Amino acid sequence: MDRMDEPSAIYQIILLLHIVAAIVGFGGVIAHGAYNSRAYASSAQEAKVLLNATQTVVQIAHYAIYAVFVLGIIMVSLSGGDVGFGEPWISASFVIWIALVGLAHGMVKPSVKAMAERAAAMEPSAELRSDGEATAAAKKLALGEGLTQLLLVAAIVVMVWQFGG
Repeated sequence: MDRMDEPSAIYQIILLLHIVAAIVGFGGVIAHGAYNSRAYASSAQEAKVLLNATQTVVQIAHYAIYAVFVLGIIMVSLSGGDVGFGEPWISASFVIWIALVGLAHGMVKPSVKAMAERAAAMEPSAELRSDGEATAAAKKLALGEGLTQLLLVAAIVVMVWQFGG
């Protein structure tokens, strides 16, 4: 199947926005892993600041991730039939996106919130990693972030190779 020879200007703008949203959204999610790791190894006072900042950045990143999905749907709709919703790589993209959002809301966000709550409840000079509940949340967070990174690699592979397309 031939792809669009000359995409329309609106298609190119939507593609640009799709890529920017992916960078902002997924970049923010990946970057916060470093802050969460640092927070876990810090005093409760420093962890509280880092985790609160992470929660703010993640909120912005999630809006961008939602935009990735919407913009992707618009791109398929604007492709003039060159790309269809029934193509395997489009379906795989949707599944990966749903899994990413599920991880974000089911593991990552609740774990960051739990760590932030523990940090707020602790003596400011105590290390966050000395708290059992914070450690359990950090382990769940690390698993969620690791799975997120694997899914992001899978999403990039799907977008680049467009298998079945």
